[in-house]
Amino acid sequence: MHAAKYLCEKNGIENVTFHDIAEEADVCRTTVFNHFASTDQLMIALFCQEIEDIDEYCSEINCSGMALIEAVFDKLIEDTAYYPVLTYKIASSTILRGGGEEKSLSYIEKMIADNLPGQYREQKELYTVAIMGAYYGLVNHYHSLHKHFDAEQMKEEFHQLLRLIFGGEEK
Repeated sequence: MHAAKYLCEKNGIENVTFHDIAEEADVCRTTVFNHFASTDQLMIALFCQEIEDIDEYCSEINCSGMALIEAVFDKLIEDTAYYPVLTYKIASSTILRGGGEEKSLSYIEKMIADNLPGQYREQKELYTVAIMGAYYGLVNHYHSLHKHFDAEQMKEEFHQLLRLIFGGEEK
């Protein structure tokens, strides 16, 4: 998975073959084909791994409410900063493909909705859309302006966006 992420980010998804991944991972090409029948399956696996990593991280930090929402996006932003092109393409393909509750963006959306402070739960769907939109808007902003993906700067900007969404209130 790490070899695939590295090569897809470095060379572009469309320029990476399973042979390249096998060579980078120092495994037989057949091994890669045994795990992934197509590039689409590889993309799904990479996205599922990202969701699992976020879920595991949230379990480790053991928090809830706005602290959990911030932690989810801090982790997502760190991963995005490390693999900006790949993360963008994986998320985009996942949005277009749709998905069930597990291993999809709806899983992150449910985490957000379940952890909103009480006064925002009446409109949890709108707040969830606004928070997800803030993340995608920030990533699109960095991509479109060809800005360097600095995780710490992006996290600070995202926290500012959260304050705007919640009316400037400190959480």
